[in-house]
Amino acid sequence: MEMFTYSGAMSSKQLDIEKIFLTTYIMSFEEFKELTDHRKLLNEIILSGKATEEQLTVQINLETIILDSCEEKIEQAMKETNIRDFNTEIVTILSKRINDVYMLLFKKFKYDITLVSSYLEFCSKYKKPFSEYKIVLDDIMDSFHSDPEVYITGAHHALNECNDIESARRYISIGIKFHDDFKKLYVEEFWVEIQNLNKTGDISIQTALKKYNSIIQQFKNDIHIHIDLVDTIFNEKIKMSQLHCIIIRDMIDKQKENELMWQKLSKIHLNGYVYNYDTEIIQKVQDPNRIDCIKNCICTYNKALKEAKSIMNKRKLWELFLDDVIEIYSSISDTDNQTNKVFINKLADQTFSQAYRSGIMKMPRHFIFWADRNHYDKDRELAVLKRGLTVSNNDVDLWSKLFKYYINRDFLRNAMAVLFESVSIIKEKSLPLWEIMEFYVLNTEEDMVEKFYRQASIIVKIEEINLRFRPEYLEWRVLTFDIESGRQIFSILKFLEPKCHDLYKRMLRFETLNIDANGKRHIKVHEKIVQRSM
Repeated sequence: MEMFTYSGAMSSKQLDIEKIFLTTYIMSFEEFKELTDHRKLLNEIILSGKATEEQLTVQINLETIILDSCEEKIEQAMKETNIRDFNTEIVTILSKRINDVYMLLFKKFKYDITLVSSYLEFCSKYKKPFSEYKIVLDDIMDSFHSDPEVYITGAHHALNECNDIESARRYISIGIKFHDDFKKLYVEEFWVEIQNLNKTGDISIQTALKKYNSIIQQFKNDIHIHIDLVDTIFNEKIKMSQLHCIIIRDMIDKQKENELMWQKLSKIHLNGYVYNYDTEIIQKVQDPNRIDCIKNCICTYNKALKEAKSIMNKRKLWELFLDDVIEIYSSISDTDNQTNKVFINKLADQTFSQAYRSGIMKMPRHFIFWADRNHYDKDRELAVLKRGLTVSNNDVDLWSKLFKYYINRDFLRNAMAVLFESVSIIKEKSLPLWEIMEFYVLNTEEDMVEKFYRQASIIVKIEEINLRFRPEYLEWRVLTFDIESGRQIFSILKFLEPKCHDLYKRMLRFETLNIDANGKRHIKVHEKIVQRSM
C-alpha cells in the first residue's frame, strides 16, 4: 500500500472543493485552518513512523463526524432547493480520507473485531464496491487468527452486503482451520448455506444437507449444537423446505432421551409449527390460534413424560415443563382475549397442581410461583412454602417468601421463629430477612425495637448481620433517647469482635453534632473516640 497522506493523493481541485464546501456550510475559516494544521501535524507523525493506534482511531472518528455533517447539509440543501444534482463530490473526498486512515491502521496494527466491524459498516454506508476493499478483507481473514468472531463478521458482510457466498464460505473455512473447537463457526457455516438455499431454492439443498450432515457427524450426541442448527433453519426469514423436516426428524431420532430436545420441540410447536411423527413432516400453520399452539406444546411434554425411561429423566422434563408454563403464563397481556386468559390460567393451575401433588416439584422458583397462585388460600399458600423449604432449605427466596407471609399478616411470633431458623441454616444469607424485620418493628412494634437490635447486633453470631446493625442500633438509641444513651450502648458495642468501623464513624458524627450544639466541654469525648477508631 502506498504511504498514506491526507493531501498527497488529492488533486488541487479536490482540495479546493473541500475547502469551499466546509467553510461555506460546516465551519469557519479559522476552524478549517485549525483542521488543516491538525492534518498536517498528523501527516508528519505518520511519516516519522510514530503514529499510534489511538491517534489514528481518533482521526477516523473526527473525519467521520465531518462527513456526517456534510451529508446532513447536502440532504437539507436538496430538500430546500429541490436541486437533485447538488455537488456531492465532498462525500467522495472525505470518505477516501477515512478509508486511507483505515488502511494505515490495518497495515500497522493488529486487527481488532470492533475496528473491522466499523470499517465494514463504513464500506456499506458509502456503498463502496466490494471489489475495492475485498483485498483488504481477504488480507484480514488470511492474517488475523486470534479472534474467531472476526471470520463471522467478515462472512456475514460478504454474504449479506456483497452477495459473495464464495468469500463467505472461505472466511468461515479459514476460521475453522484455526479455531476448530469454536462451535459457533460451524453453526455460522451452516447459516451461510441456509441463506444461499433461501435465495436459490432447492437447487442448493444438497449442498446445505451435506454441510449439515458433516456437522452432526463431527459433534455426535451434542444436543446444544443440534439445537443451534434447528434455531438457524427455523429463522422466520428462511422459507420452509425439505431440510426442515430432515433436521427435526434427526433431532427426535438421535436425541429422544434428552430433555432439552423435547423442550426445543415443544417450543417449535408453541411457535405455530406442527410435526407429524408418522409422516416425519413439519409444517408451519398459517395464522395459528394461540390456544392450539399451547395445546401442541403441552402434548409434546406429555408425550415426552410418557416415554421417559428414568425418574431423573422425568424430573428434568417436569422442571422444563413447569418453566415453560410459567413463561406462557407470564406472556399474558392486556391484548389477550378473555378466552385465552382463562385457558392459560387454567393450564397453570392444572399443571402445577399435578406436579405438586405428585411430589415432582423440586425447584424453589416453582414453589414460589405456585404459592403466589394460591395467595387467595392462605392455608394452601403456607403449605406450599413449607413444602418448598423441606425440599430446598437453603434458598433465600423461599425463606423470604415464608417470612413475608407471616409479617404481612402481623404474625410476629411466627415471623421471629422463621427469622431465627433461617439464620441457623442459611447464615449470612438471611440478612434480607433481618432488614425487613428492622423496617417492620421500627414502624409497628416500638416496644420490640431494642430487643431486635440486641439480637441483630450482639446475640446472633453472624458477622455480616452484626456489622450491618450495630451502627443502626447506636443511631436509634441517640435519636430515640439522647447522646448519653448512645454513649452507653457504644461502650458495649465497641468491644465486640469483629471491630465495626462504621460504628465509630457514626459515633463521631453524633459527638460532632453534640459539640456544635453544646459547646467545647464535650471535645475530650470526641478526641477519645478518634484515637480508638484509628
